[in-house]
Amino acid sequence: MEVEEEERRSPHDRGEACVTESFFDRVTQGLRNDLEHERNRRLQMADTASKHRAEFAFAQIENERSLTSLRDELRVACGNIDRSRAETTALQTLVDSHHREHKALCEMLERKGVLHQKKQRTDGTA
Repeated sequence: MEVEEEERRSPHDRGEACVTESFFDRVTQGLRNDLEHERNRRLQMADTASKHRAEFAFAQIENERSLTSLRDELRVACGNIDRSRAETTALQTLVDSHHREHKALCEMLERKGVLHQKKQRTDGTA
């Protein structure tokens, strides 16, 4: 039956069928090529994303290590500052104590006449 229909068609119809079939083959092949291109592109993008994820993870680990190191340094620096403040306070207390002792000794020596009082100058020099 198909053969009879094919024979009844005019040569023009048969040529048009070939053209249409050829057109569909070209379109199908073009779509296959596009699909393959998109698959390759998707794979490249997946590879790039994986690479960037790995680089990001390593960078994050490095940043965390740096942050931990900086926190440790800050903790040590704060401890040093606290110790320095305590030392400064102790030294200031010692200086104040020595100053009071010096003043008391000078007053005692002045009373006994061993040390003469400094006279104030009027010209503003010491």
